[in-house]
Amino acid sequence: MFLRLTLMGLVLFASTALAQDLPRVYIEAIQREATGDWKTDSVVKHVDFGSAIAAALVKKKVPVTVVADVTKSKWTIKSVSAQREDSTVTKVASKVLRGPFGGGSAKFEGTFQVIDNESTVVIFAYSVKKNNFQSAAEAFAKHFKKDLSKRRKRGN
Repeated sequence: MFLRLTLMGLVLFASTALAQDLPRVYIEAIQREATGDWKTDSVVKHVDFGSAIAAALVKKKVPVTVVADVTKSKWTIKSVSAQREDSTVTKVASKVLRGPFGGGSAKFEGTFQVIDNESTVVIFAYSVKKNNFQSAAEAFAKHFKKDLSKRRKRGN
């Protein structure tokens, strides 16, 4: 029993120590209102993109720790996003013209900046257009992870 408790304590300590060594990031997600043709031709839907980014960072195993307090973070991930879904009339017209498999009706755009909180330098930037917010967040996480591994190899 003592050995089991000691082993559990060591695992907990090691996982906590490992999380402390990772860069801490704060996510600041902004949803933007549609402008121009999006207002007349589509319906804008708002999603909690900050949560999607956090989930994607975990899913893609990006070596960072997400924190809820900007003062405790090394970097801030700023994102601006908008999601558009075609109006019912546009959806019906698309189905008539292209058939039942005539393409998706939702479009998602997102831009990301990872900013060093101390120097305010943008250390990574990414822009994406996908069919849904989850795919956009995962694309960001994948490319951010790749950039971080390159930085670690260079020693930055």
